[in-house]
Amino acid sequence: MVHPYVVNFLNALVLITAGLILYFHDPARPPSALMATFFGVLLLACTYHLRKHNRFVSHTVTALTLLTGLLMLWQIDPELFSWNLHYTLLLLMALCCFIAAAFYVGSFIQERRLRNNSIYKDDL
Repeated sequence: MVHPYVVNFLNALVLITAGLILYFHDPARPPSALMATFFGVLLLACTYHLRKHNRFVSHTVTALTLLTGLLMLWQIDPELFSWNLHYTLLLLMALCCFIAAAFYVGSFIQERRLRNNSIYKDDL
């Protein structure tokens, strides 16, 4: 299983990159377009603590990742949906967040089943 800090780093990079693309692609440059970039920076800041296996941070990152995925989905208007750059990037960011959250939960379950932190021995 991939370590949560690697998944968090990749998810944060996707959010930052896609958020900046959305911001600079829109000529009006609305501040709400930077929401994904903001959450990506927050998740990137938590990567160090995930590497040190801080349980509070890992649960917070999981909740924040799910919240970010839902916020990206809520920005899609089903009546106006078309496969343009804006909606494709929103779907990509939401999908990336949900996959990352699935990896986090999978690592929680695997760690709970082993009960001895042996999946993280190479990091400690």
